Amino acid sequence: MLTFFSQLIKSPIGRHLTLSIVLFSSVITLITTAYQLISDYRNDVVRIDRVFSNMEKVNLDVLAASIWVIDERLINTQLNGLIQLPDINYISIKDDSGQAWNAGEQKQEHSLDKTFPLVYKSPTESINVGTLEIQVDVDAIYQRLYDKAIIILLSNGIKTFLVAGFILFLVWFNITKHLDKLSQYCKDIDLDQEYEPLQFARQEKIDEFKQVADSINSMQVQLRSSFGALKKSKAELQTALEDRERLLKLERSYKEELARQVKERTIELEQSLSALKRAQQVLVEQEKMAALGGLVSGVAHEINTPIGICLTAASAQLSHIEELIDLIHSDQATLDEINEILNEYQESCELIVRNITKASSLIQKFKTIAIDRSHEEHQPCNLSQQLHEILESTLIMHPHVNAVTEISVEPTLNIQTNISLLNQIVSNILSNAFTHAFQGREDNLIHISATVDEESILISIQNNGLEIPADVAEHMFEPFFTTNRNKGGTGLGLSAAFNAATLLKGTMSYRADSKLGGPQFDIKFPYTQCESTVPSVQHDFYI
Repeated sequence: MLTFFSQLIKSPIGRHLTLSIVLFSSVITLITTAYQLISDYRNDVVRIDRVFSNMEKVNLDVLAASIWVIDERLINTQLNGLIQLPDINYISIKDDSGQAWNAGEQKQEHSLDKTFPLVYKSPTESINVGTLEIQVDVDAIYQRLYDKAIIILLSNGIKTFLVAGFILFLVWFNITKHLDKLSQYCKDIDLDQEYEPLQFARQEKIDEFKQVADSINSMQVQLRSSFGALKKSKAELQTALEDRERLLKLERSYKEELARQVKERTIELEQSLSALKRAQQVLVEQEKMAALGGLVSGVAHEINTPIGICLTAASAQLSHIEELIDLIHSDQATLDEINEILNEYQESCELIVRNITKASSLIQKFKTIAIDRSHEEHQPCNLSQQLHEILESTLIMHPHVNAVTEISVEPTLNIQTNISLLNQIVSNILSNAFTHAFQGREDNLIHISATVDEESILISIQNNGLEIPADVAEHMFEPFFTTNRNKGGTGLGLSAAFNAATLLKGTMSYRADSKLGGPQFDIKFPYTQCESTVPSVQHDFYI
């Protein structure tokens, strides 16, 4: 029994529920008791008013007649009768002569006083013979209300506590003890111990506790299954960690060995790179010499024609001179014959002068190619004139390729830059087009344009030749990459142009789709604009 009461008292839910019931019942009891006491008080006041009204209707005339005849026995009898009425504790009758009859004990406070005039009604007139004073004891009314309130509050308090206790017992019997069982069961759960399902000590029935027990049992089964899998995973992880440590040790040993091999290979690669650079320089020089040989062959072919013409004209002149000498020494010479021979001689001289001038121009351009000024400082030049010279020199190297060329550059655009590097970039791009883009084609077009802004100049070279495959375009700026190695190509042309653009502190880029339909190369580099150029300075071209 003590355990039961201690569990009831210790139950937070029971205490909270009991306190809520007591507070709510107390409030309701106080409200109903106050309402009932106010109602009783009003009833007592109405009852006293009714007594006063009855006195006024029944007793006043009799008392007035008794005083008129001065019948003291009847007056005293009426006083004793009135004093017996409820809550009346004092009655006083006074006549007009000052004589008084009293009954009861008069109070100075907590009383309700009422005074009535006593009027004797004769057949002819009404005569005031005295007064009737009645005093009601209010304390008696308050005492009754107090006693009634105590009884009501005690009865309701006992009933409330009995009901609260019964509800508390029901809560403990149906809820609290099962919650204690559930709490203790959850505290005692040990996944390493044997599984015991949760069962409440009560008759088997389907309700919320049955659902809770089933859910907890199901959760514990899943938890035990997950815990078993976790233990298995932990063991596997421990094994994996041990394996990882072994692998890390092995990896460190491999790394040390790899670092040693890398160091050795790095030294070998550095040596190979030095040899490769030397080979690259040799190949570049060979490429220059091969290009120069091609240029020499082209120049020789171009020079051979005007020199042959000069030789023919000179031979004709010797023949004309012999004829002129014979004619002069002849007696039959005429002025017309002499003039005809001199005219033919003049035409031959003019032909010789023209062809010698052409050969001289070709030789001068050849000299500009042969001279090496790759490390020269920036010099002024007219960009349009320079591009024309580069184009003409490149055409000499490719006499068997027909192409229509157009240069769209402002004729008055004078810049100051490294002209040798510029020549190398443009001539290599043009040679690449003549070699690869125009092979086996007619109606070839090349367009060169230049645009400037405040800081840089952009030269675009485009043609309508064959498209460069994507896999080739990806590597065409790399050294020694060529698709024409079986025909003597070294793969240094575009690479040299790209490096020259870098030396100019600029960039070189490629586009597969130009306005002409073929590839387009864009060279962008900083420049300094100048007022004029020095026409006597010659510059070189690199292939």
